[in-house]
Amino acid sequence: MSGVPDENPSDLRRVRLRGERFDGGRLPIASLVELQKYQQIVQIAAEADWRREHPGEDLPEDFAESVALAIERIEDGSADVFLAYEQQHAYVQYQEDAQEAADAFLAAAYSDAPLPAPPLLDQAADREFREALSSLGASLQPDQSIEFYPVSTPSVPITISVETRGAAIEKLHRMEDFLVSADQAPVEGGLQTVEASVVGHVTAINAARKAFELTLDGGTVLPGVYQSADLLEDLRAVVDDAANGPLTRIIGDLRMRNGEPWRFRPATAVERVQFDDTAWGHRLTQFASLRPGWDGADAVQISSVALDGAQTLLRRIDDARLDRPGVFPTEEGGVLAEWGSSAAVSSVEVLPDGSFELFAVQREVRTGVHRVTINLAEAFQFVQELHS
Repeated sequence: MSGVPDENPSDLRRVRLRGERFDGGRLPIASLVELQKYQQIVQIAAEADWRREHPGEDLPEDFAESVALAIERIEDGSADVFLAYEQQHAYVQYQEDAQEAADAFLAAAYSDAPLPAPPLLDQAADREFREALSSLGASLQPDQSIEFYPVSTPSVPITISVETRGAAIEKLHRMEDFLVSADQAPVEGGLQTVEASVVGHVTAINAARKAFELTLDGGTVLPGVYQSADLLEDLRAVVDDAANGPLTRIIGDLRMRNGEPWRFRPATAVERVQFDDTAWGHRLTQFASLRPGWDGADAVQISSVALDGAQTLLRRIDDARLDRPGVFPTEEGGVLAEWGSSAAVSSVEVLPDGSFELFAVQREVRTGVHRVTINLAEAFQFVQELHS
């Protein structure tokens, strides 16, 4: 399985101009400036995205041309314009991400939602981006408006008018610190980038575009790109269909859209996740698929080291025919194996670093056992002594 469909946005970007001036599908030349401003916003965001991934490199000569927009068609009625990229074969991932960023900012500026984290820009590009956003709709008269229809929610337009522009411009310029450094947490909502990992099945690779697809539990397809040639070999080792391929953890910069994983830009590591075909193995597979915040709060992902340590311990428990524990993920990223009865409670928690926290207490006795070891044999002996 070697092909990934081109990340070619099939949906055109719809922009509708309303008002008597635009009746009958008329688009005055003077109004084209609004479409040019939107194109400028997208180009600034795309360039910032490219420079973030290619620090110190010169922007490709054809980059701006690739992210240029063209009027695909104009429908009757009010000037109902559908935009497409002039060139859809190059830098496609930056095109789509930039439009998402532009729409996220417009939607937040013209609503009560907080502004999302902006692209990582220098001071000059930040000012240019903000000014371009603020200048949208400057040519409008009181009876006119512009509706932008985001691809993500095509039926809900972002409406720009003389009446709504004032509050939006104030919101854009009220920000004390428009620049966001790489180590700051992004604002909730819209587009965000976080360092994270996701578990699924690698189902397609496009080596020419350095792209891949990760199919998640439930069938959602998460696209991604990579930069290292070594990563291509790792991906090739696990690519297959979702039914037969090995469970795989992809690590890297994960783009989130409205709180949900959207794509990897880029992926930095590939880890094959292998568990036994047992009840324990299936349980650990579920743990491996948990995303940050799986508890509805601040829980972190379960570490690969903890999962491996838990599997090895559980194998020994099964082989020795000892009492089976309940097995649970922990908010700190570990795995807890726990035994309980009316008389006593004992547990082995495999911590995120692979060490073992041993605990045992008799319910009617104040003292018990509580210690940490890095030795698997010691952890198993502790269980054996309590439950054999």
